Amino acid sequence: MSETKKFTIGEFTFETFHEYRDAQEDLKKIECINNELDIHDAKVAVRLYNLIRAGKIEFKSPIGEQFVDHISDILAENNIDLLEDQAFIDEAEGKVKYQKYMGLFAIALAFIFFGYFAVNQANDTLTARKMSKLAETTKMESTIGSDTSEGSSADYSVTSGNPFAWSENIKRDSLNVLPEYQGLVEANPDTVGWLAISDTEINYPVVQRGNNEYYLTHSFYGEEDSNGALFVDYRSDIVNQHTNTIIYGHNMRSGMMFGGLKNYLDKTFYENHKTITFNTIYEHRTYEVIAVGLSEVEYQDENTYRYYNFIQAGNKAEWQAFIDHVNSLSVYDFDTASLKETDKFLTLSTCNDYTEDGRLFVLAKRVE
Repeated sequence: MSETKKFTIGEFTFETFHEYRDAQEDLKKIECINNELDIHDAKVAVRLYNLIRAGKIEFKSPIGEQFVDHISDILAENNIDLLEDQAFIDEAEGKVKYQKYMGLFAIALAFIFFGYFAVNQANDTLTARKMSKLAETTKMESTIGSDTSEGSSADYSVTSGNPFAWSENIKRDSLNVLPEYQGLVEANPDTVGWLAISDTEINYPVVQRGNNEYYLTHSFYGEEDSNGALFVDYRSDIVNQHTNTIIYGHNMRSGMMFGGLKNYLDKTFYENHKTITFNTIYEHRTYEVIAVGLSEVEYQDENTYRYYNFIQAGNKAEWQAFIDHVNSLSVYDFDTASLKETDKFLTLSTCNDYTEDGRLFVLAKRVE
């Protein structure tokens, strides 16, 4: 993503979107606790603090740490020495009563957090239904529409001249939107295409905006949604193709968005799912997967190669540097000998938790 982008919540600033998401999760937990419990009650504060120390309630961000400090301050104000831990509880109420109270308290918190995750699950389900309906509508319009070759006038390969000389020689307003995508464009003018990979949840519209931040937190319909949407890097031109077109999406645990890309870490899946369909709103395109790689977001001051910054090769050396870098990160054998300087690449990029700020990317080349 954009190297200079920082994410903020109130007075807190986060360097990565992963840290920002952790902070959002902590904030929602804190809101649930404050809404359901009187944390200023000394007994409630003691039990809450002990649940946190026991790891039954986890916080992963500075916002969560600040909340834990706040609980500690409440206890200090009530002259409760937490270092005595169980002894204080046993003396005050008796061991049996304490365990019973703790059990009920844990159950109450479980209901709170169950409600929170149920809301998230409901949101995921709603988003999935919307995307499924979009896919069905697009499919039907594709069968109803006229000859789909009518709108495609852009050539996907360089057949003569300098393969590294990019120019905007085709204007979008000279092209016709394919019939099956006209409804999508009306629903969201940011629509630039549709991406699909068999045997995954990946069957979504793709959008593009003037930055790489908006669709991290907004759905295809422009609604705030932690699932975000699939979006093309703002530097890429989907009509006059650069050397490399990058599409980003979240690696959702539900499998939505780019959650299915992790399937490519299974060699059998990789070998049997080499075809990616990425149709622009103007023409149909097919890509062949040629590499799967694991990387990580580098700090700004680190002098290292960043695959997510490769859009257009200006010369042979830049093209070769990209190929060499992908080769060094590739999970499987990467057949570089079959590649040509005229090839047009598609990179699907998402987060991966194999390391902090990890990234998983799938590289494909256009074949039709």
